[in-house]
Amino acid sequence: MLADLARTLLAGQPVALDTGAVNVVWQRYANEVVLRSIGHARGGTPFTLNLTGPETAGIRTLALRLAERLEVKAEFAGELPGTSLLSDATACHALFGYPDRTLGQLVDLQAAWLLAGNELWDKSTKFERRDGRF
Repeated sequence: MLADLARTLLAGQPVALDTGAVNVVWQRYANEVVLRSIGHARGGTPFTLNLTGPETAGIRTLALRLAERLEVKAEFAGELPGTSLLSDATACHALFGYPDRTLGQLVDLQAAWLLAGNELWDKSTKFERRDGRF
């Protein structure tokens, strides 16, 4: 999600505000939770968790912070909606603990990666989708 936002900012394109707010999680934490969840699976009984970071991040605020780190200007398009498609990961965090990187650290890591000239894979997260189809 941060890579998508960074790509938009670096291209000088406006950030769409239609999504309003998002949840963000570090991929290493997500991978860890998926693997540790196997131990909670029981035959025939679904084990479902919302897996994301604990913070809810407003798109405008997140874009401004990332733009500052990338030393670019953030432009915006659209209006903030009254709702957002968010996840409540309380049960996940109760079982597996909080991610070991904060949202602020993730923004800083993403910006540092890009400023160092490292590449991004062209794998969109489709974070801007509001219909739940990713």
